[in-house]
Amino acid sequence: MKSLKGKNILVTSGGTQEYIDDVRILTNVSSGKLGAIVADQLSKSGANVYYVHGRGAVQPKISPKKAISARSSNDAMEAMKKVILENDIHAVVHAMAVSDFTFKRSKSLKCKSGDPQAFIQYMSETITTNSKIIHLIKDWKEDLILIGFKFEVGVSWRTLFSLAKKSIKLNRCDMVVVNDKKEMEKKKTHVARLVIPVPPSDLYRVVECVGKSEIATGIKHYLRTVL
Repeated sequence: MKSLKGKNILVTSGGTQEYIDDVRILTNVSSGKLGAIVADQLSKSGANVYYVHGRGAVQPKISPKKAISARSSNDAMEAMKKVILENDIHAVVHAMAVSDFTFKRSKSLKCKSGDPQAFIQYMSETITTNSKIIHLIKDWKEDLILIGFKFEVGVSWRTLFSLAKKSIKLNRCDMVVVNDKKEMEKKKTHVARLVIPVPPSDLYRVVECVGKSEIATGIKHYLRTVL
């Protein structure tokens, strides 16, 4: 199996934060631990790892080539684009939990805590969708390897598999890591499946991994075969 020595790989991790008003935020629940483990395993395999992470995300034990903190979805998008365009990135492991929504804010404001109806109205008037970063990555560099993630709650394997195939087609992913919160709670550990298309057929290879270290190892082994 090939070494990753000299390969430039971007790993994203943690969750983004979107300001609702000047004192409140909308955020995604993600510690960034899996992304940090992936970054460490790739670094140990010789890769030059660039790490774009949410505020407070777990940091890799091995210092990455460059670590960039990004608060919002837009911050993450700009940081990722800059890293990809300036460093000849060979692969992106996009594990960051990016918020689907943000808020249009034209001035400094703190919503009154004693008026829930006014707060709900303010949110409904200002909420808007963020750009899907994963959909843009191969516009920035078409020939890189892209690994996406899909996290759901209480859905079947059939649904997860369908969502993985959809992301592979829509976002031009080379692999999608899928998992379900309810399954992880039931098994009391991090469980995921790596869904990998097998061109030129319409078939897919599925690798089940149990535990964050095993997931990271699966991602590392895959990258060592394709880079």
